[in-house]
Amino acid sequence: MNALVTKMVDEVVGEKVDTNYIRGLLAHVNNLGIMYVCINDDRYENGDDWIDPEDGIRYIIIKLDYQEVKKTADIRPMMLAKLRERLGNVA
Repeated sequence: MNALVTKMVDEVVGEKVDTNYIRGLLAHVNNLGIMYVCINDDRYENGDDWIDPEDGIRYIIIKLDYQEVKKTADIRPMMLAKLRERLGNVA
């Protein structure tokens, strides 16, 4: 299975979180699930990673700073930088 990239976002910033961009960069990666979270509260943190024992897929939550995303026009560089922090040069 190719990388699965999803998002959980508030409506205000939803269009800015471009999962298709990241999915394209990870086309060569298998068994990985990325969820970008950009909501106006602290329910999720970076480091919420797990491997599903049934399908063997590694799932990673990457939290984006809501206020930063809200004021930045193009957050794709931020999304990529945070992904690289977590995965190194795979991304």
